[in-house]
Amino acid sequence: MIRASLAFLKPVTDRWTHGDGEKTFEDWVRRQINVRECCKFVKKKDHKDDPICKCGNKRSNHLPRTVEMTPDAKWDQPSCTTLVENCAFGKINFSGVDTTTQPQYMRIAVDNGRTETIKKLERLFTEFWKLNEPDLLISVTGGAKSFNVSHDICGSFQQGLLSAAKSTNAWLITGGQNCGVMKLVGDVIGRSIFTSKICTIGVGNWGKTWRREMLLNKNRIKYDREPDDHPKSREPMVNYTLDAPAKGYAALDPNHTHHFLVDDGTAEKEGIEIDFRGELESLICNMFTKDAVSLPMVTIMIEGGMQSLDQAVSTLRKGKTLVVLKGSGRASDILCYGFEHSIEVERENEDGEMIQERVLTESCKQEMIKLIDKDFAKYRAQGIVEKMINAVMEISSYRKTVTVFSIYNPEPLDFYILSSLMQSSAGGATRMRQMRLAITWGHARVAREFIFARKEYKFSTEELNSLLLFSIIKQRTEFVKLLIDYGANVREFVTQAHLTRLYNELRTSTGGYRLLQEKRKKEKLDRG
Repeated sequence: MIRASLAFLKPVTDRWTHGDGEKTFEDWVRRQINVRECCKFVKKKDHKDDPICKCGNKRSNHLPRTVEMTPDAKWDQPSCTTLVENCAFGKINFSGVDTTTQPQYMRIAVDNGRTETIKKLERLFTEFWKLNEPDLLISVTGGAKSFNVSHDICGSFQQGLLSAAKSTNAWLITGGQNCGVMKLVGDVIGRSIFTSKICTIGVGNWGKTWRREMLLNKNRIKYDREPDDHPKSREPMVNYTLDAPAKGYAALDPNHTHHFLVDDGTAEKEGIEIDFRGELESLICNMFTKDAVSLPMVTIMIEGGMQSLDQAVSTLRKGKTLVVLKGSGRASDILCYGFEHSIEVERENEDGEMIQERVLTESCKQEMIKLIDKDFAKYRAQGIVEKMINAVMEISSYRKTVTVFSIYNPEPLDFYILSSLMQSSAGGATRMRQMRLAITWGHARVAREFIFARKEYKFSTEELNSLLLFSIIKQRTEFVKLLIDYGANVREFVTQAHLTRLYNELRTSTGGYRLLQEKRKKEKLDRG
C-alpha cells in the first residue's frame, strides 16, 4: 500500500472565506465539496513501523496536526474527525486498461448527503460535468465479491439493461466497483459501440477503495487541458493502477463514466455510502421534474445480500419501482420466494383499526430460514434471519411496484422494466410522462396494456396531440396508429405550429423531413 502524507491538506476555514470567487472547477470543489479526515489518533494495533488508528487508517495517513490520544481513549466519528479541503477529484487515467473513457471522480464527505447540502451537486452535473438530461434513472444493486450468477442470467441482465439504457437515454447508478454486478454493468457499457453517451455513476466507499492514495490530487500527473485552454474547464488527472485488491478492498471500475467516493473519516466501516446514494438518486429524480412529476426511476436487484434488501426497501418507500431477477441467487431468490409465497391477512393494529398485512405460513417461514442459512449462516448471531424476513415481508407488501423477472419469462428484461414503471395509477401528469417513456422505448404493447386499457383516466385532445407529435418526432409509427385508434384527430393535429415543430425537430435523413421540405417549397412557389 502506498503511503500518502496528508500534510498538504488544509482545514476548510484555512483557505476559504465568505466572498471568495469560484473561477475554476478546482475552486468550486475545494470550496463546496469537503472531505473528512481523522484528527485524533487512538492506536488500535501496531503495524510494522506504522501503527493503525481506531479509525482504520495508518498513522502516516493522518493530518500532521492530529492529536495523539492514549490507546484506551474513546474514538467516535463525530468528535474525532474534521472537515478538510477536498483533495481527490478530477479525471482518472486507468493505467494499462483499454478504455475509451477517462471517468470523472470525486471524493465527498458523507455530510454532503444531507438534504440541505446535496442540492449543490446540481451545479456539478449541469455546469461542470455537462451531463445531458435523462428520461429514466436505473439503479442497480446486488452482489459484489460473493457474486456467483449463471452465464445465462448475466447475459439476459446485460442485454436487457443495455436495451433499456439505449432506448431511454437513461442514467445508471451502481456501487462503482470492479467486481460483481457493478463490473457486469461496466463491462456491457464498456464493450458496446452504442454507449458512449450513457452516464454510468458509481457511488462507492472511499475507505474501502483499493489504492485510494493514487487518487489524491497531490499525485496528479497532468491536467486534461493545456494551460492556455479554457481554465474553467481544466481538471486534475491522476493515474490509477487496476490490479488485484487486498482483502476487504475493491478497485474502481474503469467503464463507469463518473465516481462518487463517500467518506466519513474512517477506513473500515461498511455501507457508509448507502444513505448518500439514496439522497443522490432522489436529487437526480427531482432535478428533472416535469409537470410536477419527478424523473421515473427503477431499481434492479440481482443476487445480493442484506444491503441490497435495505436498498430495495428504501426504493419502495420513496414510491419507486423494483425489478428482482429470480434465479440469480442469495438475497434475490430469498426475496422472490417470500414475495410469491406470502399471503395477505387482516389484523387489528394498536389503534383498533383493521389493516392488511403480508405474512408467511409456518412451513413457508421455515423454508425461507433454510434459504437464508444456506448463504448467510455466519451472520446468524447478528440477527440476519429476522432482518431478512422483516425486509422481505415489507417488500412483499408493495404488490404493484415490485416485478419478478425470470429468464424463462416470454418477454426480455427491458419489457419488464418498462412494465414496472407503468404500474403507478397517479394522475394525468404521471400518465403523460409514462406515455412519453413508452414512446421513447418503442413498446406500444406496454402502453396498450398498462395505460390505454385502464378506464380511470382519459387523455384530452391537447394531450393526444402532444403525444402524436412526440411519436412522429421519435418515428414510432405503431404509436401513431395506436393514438389514432384511441381518438387522436389527424385533421385537428395538422396545424401550422405542429408542422413548424416537426420541420425543426425531425432529422434531415427522415422521409418526413423531406416531405415537409417539399411542402414548404410548393407553398413558396404558390405564393410566387
